[in-house]
Amino acid sequence: MLAAESLLQKAIEIEPQNPDFRFELGNLYIERGNLEGARMELEQAVMIAPTHIPAHYNLGLVYRDLGLTSEARGQFRRILELDPNHIKAQLQIGYTYEQEGFFDDAKLAFEEAREMDMTDPEPRNALEELASLENHARDRTRQQMAESFQRNQRSLYFPDSQPSSLYGESALANPSQPSGREALVQAGALLIQELLARRSKLATENNESRQS
Repeated sequence: MLAAESLLQKAIEIEPQNPDFRFELGNLYIERGNLEGARMELEQAVMIAPTHIPAHYNLGLVYRDLGLTSEARGQFRRILELDPNHIKAQLQIGYTYEQEGFFDDAKLAFEEAREMDMTDPEPRNALEELASLENHARDRTRQQMAESFQRNQRSLYFPDSQPSSLYGESALANPSQPSGREALVQAGALLIQELLARRSKLATENNESRQS
């Protein structure tokens, strides 16, 4: 592997404008997981040879794996300009949209790929997998909405309610600290005691004034 890298680097030194040498070195870096190195070499390859479809394609894959989905789509669209029937480039556009969670755009891209070749199973498989992802996302959204609704409903009846784990930690740390409802009850009892005390004081003062 290192010998191959060394040979390719020497070949590039001799012919720096040869896109195939840079393309092969970029592929070698991909195999080694060096995506940044692959990106540099493949960018050079397409700069030298703008019609080098394999270099555009692999560069698009590298961009995708680096999370640069917009740049990746740019490479795949460039391929479609050069070859309008390049079904794999069209599929990759769909995969980048799927990666971003733009399921409607991904579906359109996969359907366009299917129209290119109705006998190719990959677009059909991509559409089926996308439908499964959409269903999973909808189910997850429904679950989150239901949980949020339940929390909101509980808050209507129990304004002081908190997640059970936090409440448990708080209760263990401060076992004598009253909850919100207990605090309200205690405050009401104190208020009643104060009113009774004032009423008793007023009654005593009235009796004393009559006696005098």
